[in-house]
Amino acid sequence: MELIQSFQTRTTLAMTQRMLASLRVLQMSNSDLTDYLTEKAQENPCIELRLPSGAGGAGGEDFDQIAALRSDSPSLYSHVADQIELAFDDPKERRVAFGFLEALEPSGWMTTDPCVIALSCQVSSGLADAVLSQMKAFEPAGLFAGSLAECLRLQAEDRGVLTWELEALIENLPLLADGRRRELAELCDCEIGDLPEIIAILKQFDPKPGQSFLDDRPPVFPPDLTATRTADGWTVELNRSNLPSIAITDKAMPPLDRSHAEARAYRTRALSEARWLTSALIRRQTTLLQTATAIISRQGAFLEGGSGALRPLSLADIGEVVELHPSTISRAIAGRMIDTPMGALPLKSFFSRSFPTGQDGMEHSQQAVLKVVERIVSAEDTTKPLSDTAIAALAAKEGVTIARRTVAKFRGVLGIASSYARRVQSAVA
Repeated sequence: MELIQSFQTRTTLAMTQRMLASLRVLQMSNSDLTDYLTEKAQENPCIELRLPSGAGGAGGEDFDQIAALRSDSPSLYSHVADQIELAFDDPKERRVAFGFLEALEPSGWMTTDPCVIALSCQVSSGLADAVLSQMKAFEPAGLFAGSLAECLRLQAEDRGVLTWELEALIENLPLLADGRRRELAELCDCEIGDLPEIIAILKQFDPKPGQSFLDDRPPVFPPDLTATRTADGWTVELNRSNLPSIAITDKAMPPLDRSHAEARAYRTRALSEARWLTSALIRRQTTLLQTATAIISRQGAFLEGGSGALRPLSLADIGEVVELHPSTISRAIAGRMIDTPMGALPLKSFFSRSFPTGQDGMEHSQQAVLKVVERIVSAEDTTKPLSDTAIAALAAKEGVTIARRTVAKFRGVLGIASSYARRVQSAVA
């Protein structure tokens, strides 16, 4: 037997407790951040909290008590993190679990290959699969699914309603979307008349369980950022009127007794935590500002021309610009509002799925294509409503190539009835 010694360089990432805490700080709203820093300042005498001049207390005139009560609901990240703390005692399993949490998408799905998480956490793929399997039992049901079918199946299993017919329906969702009910009934081994009852069960499930944690309410406090148009272009600034900060101080610490080892260790830990927290706050503000600046630089036309001018933009696009993982971008924009000439808008409203046109090589955002369909229908002769095929043909003349089936789908999104229904409505009117 011949022994061969070799060297191999491999880059891995292990999530430390401070890295996880930094992610939580990044995702906190300004009001949650104030509460967090207040708690830290009470625990650590080296932290001096500085509240913003515009911050309102519980009795402030601008504070919405009802909205504040509603804002107590946890974020998706903190909700899952709490379940991880309860479910895993082993440090290695907990590290893997937080690795999966880092890859969790806002929808609640996780499309990252578990092998990637196993490699980054330096564990076997078997251990990673076991941890992921346990996390798929977290609440709400459907989290960490790798596809729509798996997400729905997990919810059906959780409710105890996963019959053979329902599982066959879930496995053949494209047939349901295309209206091919006869084929679907054969696969489900049931009559066509039985399908509505099975479909009714399916409609009770949430295809994106993570989105129930997203906060789309109008902000109780001023927006986090402001975008203004200048002669040189768009400028983005942080709104510091409700942004807390801290300072490092040792005034509250007792005089240093060099002969007392425990006192020296406590001072060292307190100063270390204060310095880390200061750095975490700087990273939070820098990440938020860089992310918002990159978004506005790509979507300036949207602010000037409305949703029809929205360009295709993904989390990965912004992550490439600011050199951050898309999941970090997702946390940075979660619940964030920016004040613009169009009013206060959620940062996530600037993102849109790419929609290839197939003609000039250009790509349009889904919102832009929706606007094209809406404009064509609004300009039609109401006595002779356009069919979906005719709408697709007119869109193609404008450089937007879409299928008839896509037109039908977009009509549903826009709340536009079929050509037959529009013709009947026009005749009645």
